[in-house]
Amino acid sequence: MNLEELVSDVTEALVWVDASGESFRTFRAGVGPYGEPQLVKLIANYLNKLPKYHKSVRTKRNPDLLVPNEWAAEFKITRPFGDNGKEAENWSVNLLHPYPGNVSSIGDCQKLGNYKGPERRAIFVNRLRACSTSY
Repeated sequence: MNLEELVSDVTEALVWVDASGESFRTFRAGVGPYGEPQLVKLIANYLNKLPKYHKSVRTKRNPDLLVPNEWAAEFKITRPFGDNGKEAENWSVNLLHPYPGNVSSIGDCQKLGNYKGPERRAIFVNRLRACSTSY
């Protein structure tokens, strides 16, 4: 499976979650308000319904999503604005904080670099809006 196919399948999963009409906690319906672990779990559930994944996709702490013998993937959600339309404080820290052991996309790259499995590695950085199908 190439990266383009994985990206397409993850995109389809995000559209599926967004169209489901289910809301996360007390927020508006849509993909935007989900936390990273909850959203990755929903992505895995969707992928596992596709025959080519053979119900083998797992969520883990490191990496976030594992397609055994294919891909180890980390996910990073960026939200410049909250559900209320107000600017989120410190949202850029999730992208750029350069120190090992943190939760930034740079930290995720370091985690993938240290991952010992045979899978190829990918990081997904998504800018989600609170209630939008734009990714």
